[in-house]
Amino acid sequence: RNRIQIINHATIQGCYPIHIAILGMSRRNSPIAAAEIVEFLLNCDPHLKFVKVNGFSLLDFACNLAYNDSNIEAGIQVAKVIYDAYPEAIEENNTASNIHRYHQQVQSFLNGE
Repeated sequence: RNRIQIINHATIQGCYPIHIAILGMSRRNSPIAAAEIVEFLLNCDPHLKFVKVNGFSLLDFACNLAYNDSNIEAGIQVAKVIYDAYPEAIEENNTASNIHRYHQQVQSFLNGE
């Protein structure tokens, strides 16, 4: 019960711990660990797949980050974990209309789903 309360507590900016895990991907020694953390958090509370920050779905939030060679594979894994939990998110307006802004490999992943 306490775990669910903690993971559903937003910062002043509206970010939940799942967003912080995604944002922290570029600062980790092992960026791929972010996918494991996101999966863990989604397993703790499946309703997290519906949280939004500034109107952006969790999938759009993850896909819209500035990826580089050191973290793109982790970014795709995070997007896959989120997509697997909530495939309908790919059809939401922000995700569909912002796809051109995403890293090319993220675009390829989403177009393949």
